[in-house]
Amino acid sequence: MKRILLIIAILAICLPNVAQTKKTTTKTAQKTTVVKKTSKDNTKKTTATKTVAKKPTDAKATSANTKVAEKDTKKEVAPASTTAVNCGYLCNTPLPYLPSKLDILFIGNSFAIDTSTALPEILNSLGLSNVNVYVLYKGGCSMKEHYNYYKNGDKVYELWQYNIKGEQKLESATSINYVMCRFPYDVVIFQQYSLESGDYSSYEPYLSKIIQAYNINKIAPRTTFAFNQTWSYSSKHKNIVKYKNPENMYKKICESVKKMKAASGIDIIIPCGTAVQNARNVPSLVTDNEFTRDNQHIDSYMGRYLLACTFYESIIAPCFGRNIRDDYTVYGKAGANNQVNNSNRRILQNCARLAVANNYEVSEFIGE
Repeated sequence: MKRILLIIAILAICLPNVAQTKKTTTKTAQKTTVVKKTSKDNTKKTTATKTVAKKPTDAKATSANTKVAEKDTKKEVAPASTTAVNCGYLCNTPLPYLPSKLDILFIGNSFAIDTSTALPEILNSLGLSNVNVYVLYKGGCSMKEHYNYYKNGDKVYELWQYNIKGEQKLESATSINYVMCRFPYDVVIFQQYSLESGDYSSYEPYLSKIIQAYNINKIAPRTTFAFNQTWSYSSKHKNIVKYKNPENMYKKICESVKKMKAASGIDIIIPCGTAVQNARNVPSLVTDNEFTRDNQHIDSYMGRYLLACTFYESIIAPCFGRNIRDDYTVYGKAGANNQVNNSNRRILQNCARLAVANNYEVSEFIGE
């Protein structure tokens, strides 16, 4: 009997624990099932996401975006203008300030002679004894011809000197090669043949090559480059038909000089063409042939004085700080209607100064 009671007591203690264990096992099994189900669902979602990423439409959009990006990149790295690469090699030095001596070489033709002839009168009036202008002259010489004469070493030039003492011929038959290294020039001035001055295609590559030739031959430690803007022919000139009329010729010259300046880096312009156009618009300065002596070359007195003033204001005045208004030159034959005197000198000086202030436009303030 006691044994029976003992067995019942043991069973009473053990059975609840077994039941609890079964419950725990069942709950664990349920949780495991839930986890497995969740894992399976997540796997399906991930697979679905990957499938969406591989849609053909999205791939096309990505390709299109890539092409746009490549196109934008190409735009950003596009090469600069070939004109600047081929011609824009010059970093021009500034004009010397208060030099002990100023030597200027003018590589030109008869228009360079016209620009320089009256300069000694101005230098003498202002007492500038330390300025020398050397003009390498051959009539009608273009930049292409200067280049060819340099290559061949041809002695086809005259060399003229202009200073406070006047005009002097130094050489009757010399070469551009020799003259380039004869003196240590502070300034070198270039100029195109007048009929071709309004056609920029005639400037290059000859101007660039002449500058290179000078840099090889020069003996000066530093040189400033300048360019002389020539003037248009009169309306009576036989070749004006190339440009239709003097106003259009002047316009084309200005356009060509602007292109030359941008391409070469020569930033100092002697605006003789604009100075002449200014003078042609002043009634009191009217001459028989529109400020020319033969419909092409400049008038002998008023015209040459005007050009010398423009030359002086562009190159010499900045070096010495001497204003052209300090000049009181009387230039030309007494009694001649084109003589420079107290009645017209100030107006001619104004024409030059306004041209220097605005190289490519006729001024409205000439008479002031």
